Amino acid sequence: MTDRYLITDREPQALYQFFEDISRIPRVTGNEKEVSGYIVEFAKKRGLWYYQDHMYNVLVRKDASKGFEALPPILLEGHLDMVGAKEEWSSHDFNKDPIELVAEGNILRANGTTLGADNGCAVAVMLTLLNHDGLVHPPLECLFTTQEETGMDGMKGFDINQIRSRRVIGLDAGEEGVFRMGTTTKIEMTSALPVNRETISGNTYEIVVDGLRGGSQGESIPKERICAIKMTFRVLHFLNKEMDARVVSAERLGSGIAESCRAVISLESGDECRMREILNQQQDLIRREYRECDPDIRIRAFSVTPQTNLMLTKECSDNLIHSIYLVPYGARNRKPFHHEVSCSVAVKKIYTQDDAIRIYSVISSEEKEQGDALKEEMRTYLILRDWKVEQEEFDYGWDWEEHSPIRDVMVRTYCELFGTEPVVNISHGGNDCVILKQRISDMDVVTTAATYRDCHTPNEHLYMDSFEKVYALLERTLYNLTKI
Repeated sequence: MTDRYLITDREPQALYQFFEDISRIPRVTGNEKEVSGYIVEFAKKRGLWYYQDHMYNVLVRKDASKGFEALPPILLEGHLDMVGAKEEWSSHDFNKDPIELVAEGNILRANGTTLGADNGCAVAVMLTLLNHDGLVHPPLECLFTTQEETGMDGMKGFDINQIRSRRVIGLDAGEEGVFRMGTTTKIEMTSALPVNRETISGNTYEIVVDGLRGGSQGESIPKERICAIKMTFRVLHFLNKEMDARVVSAERLGSGIAESCRAVISLESGDECRMREILNQQQDLIRREYRECDPDIRIRAFSVTPQTNLMLTKECSDNLIHSIYLVPYGARNRKPFHHEVSCSVAVKKIYTQDDAIRIYSVISSEEKEQGDALKEEMRTYLILRDWKVEQEEFDYGWDWEEHSPIRDVMVRTYCELFGTEPVVNISHGGNDCVILKQRISDMDVVTTAATYRDCHTPNEHLYMDSFEKVYALLERTLYNLTKI
């Protein structure tokens, strides 16, 4: 244990050291080459077989413990990339700066940025198991994928012929004490509103909506957290009722529920005071309305010089404002009796281009029929408002398996270790195991993860005791797989 590590008072030490090591390596989606190289060097130093592909996915194999060579292999899986989101005040550069870790009791977080527990915890768990000389286990494979956060492209591109296992424990869905045995269908839609512009005739302001909690769709929508894109256009709707508020541009890029959004607008001279009154009124109303789930929203306006001298025409601007204000968002269907979300939709991106304003929406649904119905409603609504649906992509989830030997071993092991039954359910969100199951249909899949909250946001934080329990669960599960 050396001075270069922050966390030196928790066990297993190797688990935290590997997490800290990868936290020093910039690894936002699309920038995984260096962290992939770290995995390769790790394998080389320990004489482990490895395979690295052109997308920087890495598969590492660890020979079975003596006497268990003939047992069927087991695959562990997690992704190397992370979402890069930061506070407005942060100067962090995700392409070159290490994550600055902060430990507070049982909580591990970052200083003003995403932590990368999603999915750095999985990476650290796999490295610790691969590094453990005394581990008792069947033949072990560990797959480290890339580009998961933007469409699971690493798993889609990986050569599955390299994988020997037909049972997998995914480490990117669930939380400590929760196992996932299926996922929702994911429908992605990119839509464009063709725009007409005219010369700006008034003063320009940037409307900034931020302070929201955001997070992944699977985490945020069941908690009824709000979307900054929707709130921005709610504010513009109420401005537009009293004055001619013209949109110049709007932008929010990211992969989760929007915690912030910006829109540049043009107002006639003399409207500024009333604009600020309306913004304050809306801020107070929204804080009261969402006081339990998103109480810290901020709505501000800054006088700016725009990058263009053009604004949308009145007709086009009004249509944009009304379209986004009214577009469906949140939970659409819930399960009977226990009311868990089964189908939801979110607009996750909005961006301005020369020819159009574009939005990117995601539908997540446990029932394919519910997802398809909501997709058709979204499509019809947008077309009626003069939008063009340019692209639709489908990732169908994997269905609950009544018979799952790997799930049964995991459940039995959890009860043995912790004296209580884990929760077993379906994930309201996608992950790499969806693609893996589609590509290897006879793969027996179960997933779990450490407990981390507010992922994809600067508030992301990890409960370290859960991290340790997940590691202990995996270590004992591998042992139990040698006793079957």
